[in-house]
Amino acid sequence: MMRRLVDLFLSLKLTVTLLVLSMVLIFAGTLAQVDKGIWTVMDQYFRCWIAWIEWSVFFPNSVSVPAVVLPFPGGFLLGSLLSLNLVAVHSSTFKVLVKGRRLWVGYGLLLLGLLITVGVVLGWGMAPVAATENDAFWRVFFRLGRGTLAGAVLFAACWVLYKQRAGMVLLHAGILLLLVGEFFTAIFAVEATMTIREGEKATFFDRSQQFELALTDTSDEEVDRVTTIPQSLLKPGKVVSVGALPFDLKVHARMTHSNRPVPLDSVSEGVREAYPTYAGYGERLYVARSREVSGATGERNAPAVDVELLDRRSGASLGRYLLSIWFYPNFVNQIWDMPTTVRYEGREYELYFRNRREPALSESGAPYAVTLLDFVHERYEGTQTPKDFSSEIRLVNEGDGIDRNLRIWMNNPLRYAKRTFYQSGYLPEDEGTVLQVVRNDSWMIPYLSCMIVFIGMAAQFGLSLKRMRKREAA
Repeated sequence: MMRRLVDLFLSLKLTVTLLVLSMVLIFAGTLAQVDKGIWTVMDQYFRCWIAWIEWSVFFPNSVSVPAVVLPFPGGFLLGSLLSLNLVAVHSSTFKVLVKGRRLWVGYGLLLLGLLITVGVVLGWGMAPVAATENDAFWRVFFRLGRGTLAGAVLFAACWVLYKQRAGMVLLHAGILLLLVGEFFTAIFAVEATMTIREGEKATFFDRSQQFELALTDTSDEEVDRVTTIPQSLLKPGKVVSVGALPFDLKVHARMTHSNRPVPLDSVSEGVREAYPTYAGYGERLYVARSREVSGATGERNAPAVDVELLDRRSGASLGRYLLSIWFYPNFVNQIWDMPTTVRYEGREYELYFRNRREPALSESGAPYAVTLLDFVHERYEGTQTPKDFSSEIRLVNEGDGIDRNLRIWMNNPLRYAKRTFYQSGYLPEDEGTVLQVVRNDSWMIPYLSCMIVFIGMAAQFGLSLKRMRKREAA
């Protein structure tokens, strides 16, 4: 049994099968984005072990097909099997050809190459802040230079250990590193936004695909007490009880996407009659479940929750509220700021359904703030089409002793505290900026992998050409 399993992972048929399945998954995932958001597709097709593919994605919406859902290997499963297949074939095919002193020299070079590789990935010796054009250029330049050095040292190790097969061994190592890097990116990469109005500062990020219900006790003039409930706990039919709150929350519904709010009196009478009786903005605004927007439209899904507040002692209703992320000021570059206000037992609470907030902390754990000094938006003459936009910011981290004025513009991001700040958008009337904030500790792995693969391919090509010329000469 074990021998059959080993033979399976050594099989070229397995490699071809996995590659074909990967192409089918990519094809299905691309088609699914016509009706689903890109992040939904990423989670359901690629960042999972088993993907459940709807048969209808292979047909136009005008064609009626049975509602069949097919289990299919997900991106994690296919990537893991490809990695195991590669390691198994490599271990079986490429054997160390030296012994004694030469063997230890090869292992020493291999260890040195691995240390340089780790240093490149982790950014050892790089400046804590990189923002200007020159800073960004030299940061990447030196990392690529050290990546080339890592590839050269690894090739030297492979040459000592595997001789004429050194190029092919290094090529396989580069591909394996790329697969591992993509896995870590899918698991650990974090995307967020930072919305800042001119003259104001931001001390937190808004996580792009994570949401929470925030209840802020504003009764104290000096201190706001914030209680947050993650979206994972807001399940329809569930009653959520939090000790810091004097009331419970009953979840009636949770919507993946809701329509942009419109006046309630603008919808048809039949719709109004079926509409629940809400307190707050739901009394005059119509917000309901809508079809999930597709990745092709470039729009973002706007989730919402329908909750009812219950007196903890008597269980009596304190009002039913519809809370949509449309009311959150940092959503889709808008300027709406519409918290739902609830008064209970002499205290006042503001309710937001919003992106999950994450404090801005440096690697040392010290908080920092980003202040927008000036936002510049240039347009093509005679049009409203953006030509260029940039943000002049002040980065202050008192704990780490950093106080710098920096500029972020298109294709020239700020890199700080293992995060990259991209100029992403702007608020209406150019009132402020929207920065996309990405943390991806493995962002250098694709570049490093390509350098290693290139060196391996070039070496293998050179060695093969040399052998061919020797045969021709003979």
